[in-house]
Amino acid sequence: MSRIDEQALDWVVRQASGPLNEELQQAFNDWYDRGTREQGAYLRAQALWQRLDQAAMDTDLTPPMVLPVAVKRSGWRPDRRLVMGGAIAACAAAAFVGLRAFQTPVATLVLETGLGEISNHPLEDRSLVSLNSDSRIEVRMTPERRQVTLVKGEALFQVAKNPQRPFVVTAGSVSVRAVGTAFSVRLRGEGAEVLVTEGVVEVTENGTSTRLRAGEAGHIAQNAVSVRSDPSEVSRKLAWREGRIVLANQSLAEAAEEFNRYNRTKIYIADPALSRRKLVGQYGLSQPEKFAENVHELMGVPVSVSADRIDIGRRPD
Repeated sequence: MSRIDEQALDWVVRQASGPLNEELQQAFNDWYDRGTREQGAYLRAQALWQRLDQAAMDTDLTPPMVLPVAVKRSGWRPDRRLVMGGAIAACAAAAFVGLRAFQTPVATLVLETGLGEISNHPLEDRSLVSLNSDSRIEVRMTPERRQVTLVKGEALFQVAKNPQRPFVVTAGSVSVRAVGTAFSVRLRGEGAEVLVTEGVVEVTENGTSTRLRAGEAGHIAQNAVSVRSDPSEVSRKLAWREGRIVLANQSLAEAAEEFNRYNRTKIYIADPALSRRKLVGQYGLSQPEKFAENVHELMGVPVSVSADRIDIGRRPD
């Protein structure tokens, strides 16, 4: 085991045993920022830690170790504590073999949210990710590349700048490449929607690439790219970060779709002509009933509310 690998393992052990104080956190930051050798060693140590964690669960030996990332329902099993003392010594001994065996990082971090949940997570490279309702991503970090797969839903990324280590998000057949920027990706049908709030990203589908800049929204599907430059629309679509749905001349159908992303009580619109009517307003994510009440008052249409559905335009039989 190299000296750098030993240092990396030591940091993982320290972080697994509990939050670092301010002095130790600064020392870790200084060590991690030395270069790619340290960053690669740290990733290998984390990968090994997860393997040892899984081995412990599979054999019912010791409780699994918590990794220094707080997530919801992730594959890294948060909210447990490392058993110190003899357990550290045993893991350190295993690490001598393990770090040699896993020179290429293989750990995948899984982050997900349920219906109506929104969560924020720091990544090991100091990027930040915000997950919208009912979303899932898989994160795989190597010294050369930061790879994220959007499995479902929508995520917003604030990417830590590192030109030598591109940040790539894959959503179906669409990939989005950034270095240091902020953007969101949402799976939509057979394609994806990309919103850029800062910097520039390169969007690629089947070998065809397009650049999107801050304030632009792009919809990519079936080798076609539609780009719209509208910073206010980008901000409106990202209002979920603040717990809001903002409507600025959207159709009733579009509004219903947004509320249905966050609530078990679904909105149904009976009349296609009614669904095309436009409206303006601002609501909390969990206020479909208030929205329906406003539609009734403003448009004069019947509304029926039950435990699991809201019908606009007619009362169910």
